[in-house]
Amino acid sequence: MLIKLLSVKYISRFLTIGLLTVALIFVGGNSAKAESREQAVDRLTDFLFYRVNPQLNNRKLQPGEREYIYQWQRLRESIDPRVKSIQEVCFRVAPTETGWEFTAINGQTYEQTYDALADAIFYSRHPQRVGQPIGRGDRVSTSEWSAIRREMYISNCGL
Repeated sequence: MLIKLLSVKYISRFLTIGLLTVALIFVGGNSAKAESREQAVDRLTDFLFYRVNPQLNNRKLQPGEREYIYQWQRLRESIDPRVKSIQEVCFRVAPTETGWEFTAINGQTYEQTYDALADAIFYSRHPQRVGQPIGRGDRVSTSEWSAIRREMYISNCGL
């Protein structure tokens, strides 16, 4: 009789612990840590940087790759002011939704914003040309800028 009571006691404890474990897994065990604003800026910078530099295959940059590092930094500087809280950017957001979204700033359209990001990449590749527009007859530079610009797109607000 004592053995039966002990085994029932251990089985019920085992079942209780098992049920609690399953409940934690399904209810709260998968909650991810919220992304900080800086992490969101870095994520968006990485996304666009590797889109315009597919030859890098998303690998981590090495300290000696100064041109790529400079390019990434210029792009990040352009993206940084354009990352706002989801509450500021998106319409019809639930009050409990949090996070960061990419947006146009200073009255720019999204087309102008993406042009500015393409400029950041192009002029970081050609710092001697900063402040000089690409000439109409400069087909090589126009082609390079256009190739960069084609890759510039970040969806926002779930679109």
